[in-house]
Amino acid sequence: MSTKGFSYSNSNNTNIVEELFTNIDSPGNIAICKAEGNCDDNGKFTSLYYGHIDPSKLGGKRVLNQGFCSDYGKSKAGDIDGANKGCLRRIQSRLPRLTKLFQQQNIDIAQHKTAFINAVDLWNQASPRVSDNFPQVYADNISKGLSIDNAIRRSRIDAFNLSADGLFNICAREPFYVSRLASYRRYSTDWKRNCIDLDQNRRRLAINSVLTNRGVK
Repeated sequence: MSTKGFSYSNSNNTNIVEELFTNIDSPGNIAICKAEGNCDDNGKFTSLYYGHIDPSKLGGKRVLNQGFCSDYGKSKAGDIDGANKGCLRRIQSRLPRLTKLFQQQNIDIAQHKTAFINAVDLWNQASPRVSDNFPQVYADNISKGLSIDNAIRRSRIDAFNLSADGLFNICAREPFYVSRLASYRRYSTDWKRNCIDLDQNRRRLAINSVLTNRGVK
């Protein structure tokens, strides 16, 4: 794979990553909170932050999400502080691995903060394999000449490799998605890619909005 144009410097990437995800008010965590629909650009919590049923409803389960990251039933009902602490622990636990995966693709996180935050958002939302896939497909898409924004958008789709049962449940059930995917045969490759894109681009734009508000480039 070509990663022409990338340069990697390890000297300040660790500090940058820590600053993005230190606490609940850090830019990366607020971006994830906004992507989940749990807060606005300024970090003000929405009603969803205090508890909502996960929309995927995989296997017919009704799982309670709480806290800034939507913790998928990992805390007791009503324990928002516990949910937030769990969110922070889980997000921070993956930062070294994702940093290493970006390093392996010669991507300087200092120059690609938004892409890194999108990778962490995928870790929060999806199967671990999806966030693990992101750095390589992102490097690939950048090497093809895509802008950073377009590379992030496409890479969020590509990283799923058309496997996203939770999203497909939502796209097949919720009117917002059903109407926008009506021109595609349900569960066809085009339907799946566009289903993933509808959700992932919404999250990408939410992240961009927070980072613009916070002056993160």
